[in-house]
Amino acid sequence: MPIFFRANKTQPLTYGEMDQNLGSFFYSSSIANGGRTLQLHYTGSGNVPINQTPHEVSLVSGIQVGQNRRVAFYSGSNSLDTAEGLIVSSSTSGVSLGVNVNETTDLPLSYNLEVSGSIRASAAVFQSSDERLKDNIQTIDEALSKIVSSRGVTFDKDGGKHSGVIAQEVQKIIPEVVSEDNNGYLSVNYNGIIGYLIEAVKELKAEVEELKSR
Repeated sequence: MPIFFRANKTQPLTYGEMDQNLGSFFYSSSIANGGRTLQLHYTGSGNVPINQTPHEVSLVSGIQVGQNRRVAFYSGSNSLDTAEGLIVSSSTSGVSLGVNVNETTDLPLSYNLEVSGSIRASAAVFQSSDERLKDNIQTIDEALSKIVSSRGVTFDKDGGKHSGVIAQEVQKIIPEVVSEDNNGYLSVNYNGIIGYLIEAVKELKAEVEELKSR
């Protein structure tokens, strides 16, 4: 946060003028209140008594008490807004970043990046899938039966209509695409279902070709 000192000339003081004016009154500075306050300490000059208490300049304002791990950000005003935004959570597994999450119910974060709300990308989102990074690669068997056993649903959430699957149902059929967070809620890796869809289509194609050959 910049601090501007102005004189009666209605213009900012130059560095030289700062030395000539402020240097006569302040001899050092320090930071107090956890980095929120700048303290300017007086000299023992004839102009100011030596026992004068430090002059304190607030460096930030608007930060609420108790917002642990919240990353403060400017909201277009003179104050810092911490009611929403970014929050950092550290654990033995590393550092995680949350966007619009609730520090009361969502900490510690379960994933490296958690977003409460929609995510928009103007280009493709790529997931690492190089063969050299994978072990024990096996083709999916009986993919068609697992897809047929799954259920596609529509549902209402956050004031809108959505489509997808139910995590508890998928967990019984394709458990590797379901994960559980620190609060016991289940999430589905929808990309992980793509492999089953590919193999299911191939199984259908084989059945169709067998029927045609009869």
